[in-house]
Amino acid sequence: MPRRQTTIGRDIPLFIVPHIIMQKIRTHGENLERVIVRKSGSHYYNISIRTRPVKRELKTSVEGAGAPAPVCEAKKGERA
Repeated sequence: MPRRQTTIGRDIPLFIVPHIIMQKIRTHGENLERVIVRKSGSHYYNISIRTRPVKRELKTSVEGAGAPAPVCEAKKGERA
């Protein structure tokens, strides 16, 4: 599965850096792979954020997928 593009924010003021990182953590959660913060000059920073690709398995099409699963009933005197 191909990687997602890295999100790069350029020339972000120092006081906004924590808010941007917090926002990305809330939106991506466990899929967040790395966050790199580099100083670009004065009090400005570049932020690079990479997320992991979502692992998806292909599902086979099943007829009646919306129907409930059959219930196995035990006969009288037997344990399930």
